[in-house]
Amino acid sequence: MQNKSSELRRAVHLMMNDVVEQCFSHMIHHPNHSEAINTIIRDASDEINYQVLKIDAHDWSGERDKLEEHYRVINKDVQRKSLELLSRLQSIQKEENA
Repeated sequence: MQNKSSELRRAVHLMMNDVVEQCFSHMIHHPNHSEAINTIIRDASDEINYQVLKIDAHDWSGERDKLEEHYRVINKDVQRKSLELLSRLQSIQKEENA
């Protein structure tokens, strides 16, 4: 199961770092949105820390089914949060184009 938790950690970092990279890219070209973008970046960083801590926050070492469900829920939560943060970025981008 250690391998599974390592894979999930990588997935958390990849999804949230994608958000951060897209935010930085937008901020470079549109510095007038830096406050809103920085808020999204902070939220993504907080989410990384929260989810990585959650990965090991269980007591199901011998219960494979419960542990798999725990990891599945985290994965789903990270995907949802990533999409939510990207949606906020897209809203800012739409304002720029309006």
